[in-house]
This record gives sequence, structure tokens and C-alpha cells, in this order.
Amino acid sequence: MADTKKYYWLKLKDDFFRDKRIKKLRRIAGGDTYTVIYLKMQLLSIKNSGVLIYEGIEENFAEELALELDEDTENVKVTLAFLQGNGMIEETDQNHFLMT
Repeated sequence: MADTKKYYWLKLKDDFFRDKRIKKLRRIAGGDTYTVIYLKMQLLSIKNSGVLIYEGIEENFAEELALELDEDTENVKVTLAFLQGNGMIEETDQNHFLMT
């Protein structure tokens, strides 16, 4: 039986952990957890050309993303706030979020 799985690649720059925004994220309390959430978000967005889609299953995007990523909702909210505040994600419309 043929393998029907589709594989994607996530390429990180060799200086990913030297990027000042990632350093800043990792230095806040819980920063390593937030960095892992960010990486999970990048992996999730690969199939949609860097876009995360809010489907309305949960009350808000953070709760739905937490469900999808199997992460704590509060940690996802903090990660999203950091990413938005540092230009690393942007809401393109009510249901679409672009990983920049």
C-alpha cells in the first residue's frame, strides 16, 4: 500500500535562537514554553502558506489554538500577545492569522 502522507519542512534560520525577538520571548517567565508554542504554530501554519485559521469551534482564537496544539490556554494567550506585539503574527481578517 502506498504511503499517502504528505510531509512538509519547516526551515529555521541558523540564527533562530540568536534573533532578538526569540531571546526576548525566552527571557520572560515561561519563555521556553512560549517558544515551543510558537514553533508548533509555525508547523501548524505550513499547510496554509503561513496562515492559521480560526474555525469558530471555541469561543476565541486563543482557546481554539490551545485545543489544536494541546497547550494551556493562558500560555497560548501570552504567546499570541507577544507575537502580535512584536510583529511576528498579524490578523489579516477576523478568522485568518498570518505568521510573518
